[in-house]
Amino acid sequence: MNCVSHSNSTTRVVALTLVLAVTLASCGRGANTPPADKAAAPAPAPATPPPPSPPPRELSWSGKVNMKLWSSIRVKTYKAALKRETPPTLAILRIPRLKLEVPVYDGTTDAVLDLAAGRIEDTALPGTKGNVGIAAHRDGFFRVLKDIKQGDALVLDTPVATEQYRVEWIKITVPEDVSVIDPTPDRAVTLVGCYPFYFKGSAPQRFIVRAVPDQK
Repeated sequence: MNCVSHSNSTTRVVALTLVLAVTLASCGRGANTPPADKAAAPAPAPATPPPPSPPPRELSWSGKVNMKLWSSIRVKTYKAALKRETPPTLAILRIPRLKLEVPVYDGTTDAVLDLAAGRIEDTALPGTKGNVGIAAHRDGFFRVLKDIKQGDALVLDTPVATEQYRVEWIKITVPEDVSVIDPTPDRAVTLVGCYPFYFKGSAPQRFIVRAVPDQK
């Protein structure tokens, strides 16, 4: 009798152990665990890289210069400058009504301004946002500015695009007034030359032309 009772007790313990083993195995696997024999999901395809930026445009100009209004010394220095190596062109400045076309190089050294117009140091580069300051001699390329008017069209051909501007204002100021080339939040072009245009000697003032994007 005791032997039968002990045998029944042992059987129940073994059965309970098997049930617990199955239950614990099921909990460990979890509801989201895939069956062992199921194939793994394929890895996502790599993102397509963005297309490369287009190369900068090659800038060119006619090379025609009307020196009718130029001073004799400016004609002489320009012809001498043509014999030297030409700096890289940052932009081409055009004012159609005045028939002005001039390349813009970097800086305002004599070597630059004897040959063309120059980007004023620490102003925006042509083709970027901000205030692009451009200087040239009053008795050379910029002498035609004596006839410029508010509303005149101004074109800046850059390595990025051809930008259309309209003259917003014209002012005469002193050399110490550097606020005219302060940075601007949007695109702008500021032309700077000495003034008066026919003054003999070191000109005491500056002639400023501000142009903003043409919204037409």
